[in-house]
Order: sequence, then structure tokens, then C-alpha cells
Amino acid sequence: MLDVARHFLPIEEVRRLVEAMSLLRLNVLHLHLTDDQGWRFESKTWPRLTEVGAWRDETVVGRPGNYHDHALHPENDLNSYDGVRHGGFYTQDELRDLVAFARERGITVMPEIDMPGHMRAARAAYPELGYEPDVLGVGRSWGIYPEVLRVDEAGVAFCTDILGEVLDVFDSPYVHIGGDECPLVEWEASPTAQAQCRALGLDGVGGLQRWFTNRIGAFLASRGRRLVGWDEIIDEGVPEGDPVVVAWRSWTEAARRATQAGLDVVQAPDRLYFDHAHGDDDGEPLAIGPGATLADVYAYDPYEGGVEPSHILGLQAQLWSEYIPSPEHLWYMAFPRLVAVADIGWYGATRPPYEDFLANLPARLEALAALGIGHRPLS
Repeated sequence: MLDVARHFLPIEEVRRLVEAMSLLRLNVLHLHLTDDQGWRFESKTWPRLTEVGAWRDETVVGRPGNYHDHALHPENDLNSYDGVRHGGFYTQDELRDLVAFARERGITVMPEIDMPGHMRAARAAYPELGYEPDVLGVGRSWGIYPEVLRVDEAGVAFCTDILGEVLDVFDSPYVHIGGDECPLVEWEASPTAQAQCRALGLDGVGGLQRWFTNRIGAFLASRGRRLVGWDEIIDEGVPEGDPVVVAWRSWTEAARRATQAGLDVVQAPDRLYFDHAHGDDDGEPLAIGPGATLADVYAYDPYEGGVEPSHILGLQAQLWSEYIPSPEHLWYMAFPRLVAVADIGWYGATRPPYEDFLANLPARLEALAALGIGHRPLS
């Protein structure tokens, strides 16, 4: 999974990553195109999404003092900002070319348009996407913003408009709608949302997300596509249809719940979050926090934790880009850990001992270097 919403990555660098994936026989690029801090997909029907939503005035410097609460309480902002406008977006033609480029190399590009949370950039472009049409700016910091989508018919219509355009660009049988980290505060405060809950016979606003997911899933199914979401989509009960769950929170529990309910799962544990540092060495570049070493990654078993093996579609490494501002930094964080992910996916429990993997690694990294892709030094 490549997050191009927090820090935009030029399309030629995305293509370079696709070439690296081809070398490793990684076969799905999950492209995270929208978030609070930027909207990267060109819409012909909602043009302000890129005219406004693709650009933020500045970016927080370093780590927010309180990552998760910072955006919820901007009045307590003690952070500093770089004062540099940041942004960019991909045209539909650029993305069609990327899809074809990837397809020729055996890779499917799965788009993600995050909904109903992580909507600050969309709300900045179109205030009417909220119950209260407040004028907002695109998110400048990291964390979870409280601004989410209205999930009545107006909100559903917006999403089906956008997804209709997405389906015309991407040929992936899977379409990711996010579904993660959706605060309920706006829905709880909205008379419109409360009335909708009563009309639908829901016990509370928490059920609105499942209703919304069902609507979006039905739309995608009508176009021959399958909904994918982060594991929050099953918190209020299993959605209708045949969704795929990407298990990331307390991932063994989430994966177990999903597979036991008969749903297919992609394993995305914290060990495969490559926006986290290589280990806990203070000498590593700024990251969201310490993370897995190469040895930790290579030791990962996607089937641990009592999951149903027949429902595991695969595993996925995450490259969230809050702390990955450049292509060079991306390569440092991704490689060689992504090589280990490829070997787990292809060889599973039959993969060679770690010492043999290390012995063969320099030659594999040389092949990546020929593409212009660097890596964290092995020493």
C-alpha cells in the first residue's frame, strides 16, 4: 500500500515502484489516493477536489506533540509548520497509463478512496459534504480529523459519482473504500443524522457506517467490483455482500473475527508498517515510531493467531507517507523489508533460512539499484 495523499509522489516514481514490484513478483499495488491532507484523483464531476483539495498551505514539522488528539483540538496547537505549499494530483489519463503499465508487468492497481472518514480535504473543497457547511482548510497536520462525510443520500450520491469515475479508470476487481478511523462526533451532533438513524431503526449513529458501507458495496457490486475496507467495516456487524477485510488493528483478532465470519482477509499487521523505523535505533530518520527490523519482517507468519487459512488472500506492507516526504526516503523505508514481504508471500513456511535470505539479498538489491531505487544500508 502506497499513500500518496499525505505526501504526493510524482507519477514517474510510482511507475518506478511498479517496476520494483515486478522484479519481486508483488502483484497488487494498493494506491491510497485521498485523505485529510490531500486529494490526488482527478474528478471531472467534482473538479474542486483537486483545484482545492489537492493542496495544503503548509505541513507540520516533526511529530505532533499528541498525534491522535492534535487534529481534534487545533485550538491547543503547539506545533510548528514549514510554511511551504504542498500538493499535486494525478489526471485520469495518467492513472489509466499507470494501470496499463502495471498490467503489462502482472500487477493490479487497487484504488482507495477513503470514506466516510478522512474527508477533510474533500470537505475543504465542498463544504456541503458535511451536515454543517463549515469552511475548512485541507489538513496541515497528521492524526484523525473529526470532519467526516454526511452519510445521507447526498453523501452517498457524492461517493457513487466519484467511484463511478474511479471504475472507469481502474480495472481492478477490488476497490478499497477505507472505512477506518471515522469519528462519530459530527453525526452525534447532527439532527439530520439523528433523524436518519430513527428512520432506519438504528440504535445509534454507529450503525450509520454499516448502512453506508452496504450502500457503497451494492453500488460496486452492480458494476462487477468487490468492496475492500480496513477492519473497522465489521465493527458494527458484517456488511452485506462479500467484502474483503484488511486486518490492521490488533490484527490477529480482527483477522480471526473476519475469517470466522466467512470473509476474505488481507493481513496488514503493525510488523508490516514500513512508515515505522527499522527497529528502535535513535539514528534512524524521523518516523512515526519504532518498527520491525528486517529479521522481524522475515519471521512473520500470516497464518498465526487462529485464522482460517482458506480466507487469507495475502499479506500487505503499508507505506503511509506522513514521514516519507521524498522518493529517496521512500526507498529507504521500503527496502530491503519489501523483499522479505515478497518471499513470505511466495514461499510461506518453505522460505529459506534467514541467513540464506541475507546471503542472496545484495544481488537482489543491485537489480533494484539498476531501476534507480535505493535501500537502507544492510550494515
